[in-house]
Amino acid sequence: MLNPPRWRLLDEETGADLTDCADIDGLFVDRVFPPEPLYERYTLVSCAPSGPLRAAIDGTGPGWFGNFLLVGAHVAGRPVSERCEDQCPGCYEFMEELLDVRVVGHRPAADGSGLLDIDLEGHRRDEENNLRGSVAPTVFGYQLTAWSAAEETPLGECRNITGLFHERPEIWPPGPPVTLVGCRPGLAGSFRAELAHLRADGVVHKMGWGKRVFGTVVETRPSTVGDGLVDIALDARIPEPFAANERPLWDMWRAEGPAEPNQWATLDRSHRYLWVRAAAVHRDHGPDKPADTVYHLDGRHVTDYDAFYCAIGEAVNGPGGWFGGDLFWLHDVAAGGGGGATPGFRLIWHDSEVARTHLVPGYDRMSWLPAITFDDLVRYLTADGVRLELR
Repeated sequence: MLNPPRWRLLDEETGADLTDCADIDGLFVDRVFPPEPLYERYTLVSCAPSGPLRAAIDGTGPGWFGNFLLVGAHVAGRPVSERCEDQCPGCYEFMEELLDVRVVGHRPAADGSGLLDIDLEGHRRDEENNLRGSVAPTVFGYQLTAWSAAEETPLGECRNITGLFHERPEIWPPGPPVTLVGCRPGLAGSFRAELAHLRADGVVHKMGWGKRVFGTVVETRPSTVGDGLVDIALDARIPEPFAANERPLWDMWRAEGPAEPNQWATLDRSHRYLWVRAAAVHRDHGPDKPADTVYHLDGRHVTDYDAFYCAIGEAVNGPGGWFGGDLFWLHDVAAGGGGGATPGFRLIWHDSEVARTHLVPGYDRMSWLPAITFDDLVRYLTADGVRLELR
């Protein structure tokens, strides 16, 4: 038998064990996180620019906008400038978001309207609307908006956009067909399973929706992993497989996780993000610590947004600990509990000047949003009742 197994398939409906296995071909694939964005050239056709877009054309304002929202006017007779998504749930289907956008050229519109054709460079957020951006919606023009998490700024309107709607390679395509390697025999037929990671000490951690396995057994053959074990080929694919550069982190958590604090400190930001993601799956769901517990955040290595979550996770829950991975989850565990600390706890942030120096305003090309600053984090923590002491 396996000594011990690494992965477990649990029946989606009942939670019953379906099989254990030593490895899963198709779970880690040969790609790197984060994927390289696909930058493209777009043209706003017959555009009437306003606000910052007009300033970019005139040379009186910056040509870079961050994120750029296009909302289609899809009701005949309704002006482009009138937004109706609050009254029309289907409006989302006529919306497109462009990221890291800048103006790269402009000229009089070819239709002689006196308007402008404006060239942009950016890339499309990977969303399902408009058949993943491959088919142009039936609209009568677009309202243009520069937006961030904090505000929206009108930019005018245009009659059409070219270069946006076409087939693209998937950023995160499903992985290859799955083979369960070194399994207990007995799995057969079709099934819907939730995948769980088994640590070497036998602790089970469920993986979440993107790692579920829906499929049918197509072949069972003896395995080279051990006597009495089998390899099981499926007609299934992992919806959101891991990148190859995540495997070392999972190997570490397989062996019960990080043993010392700050093992993440030597990683680049992309790998720090992966660290937090692995910590989230393997977090302890035990009771919160007593209300009078004081936590010490080692801020020496908090040089980026994901480093903050590595550091606060360890402050609250020890090496490899998790205490949120974005502002939503930080608020959830800081204000509502369930992350290891009773709400209203005291947090001493040592060497906080490091984060103050590095977490500054700008544009974050990991999240494709305005950067979360040190002052933002301080404000969010204190608003959630954390008794924060900066040192």
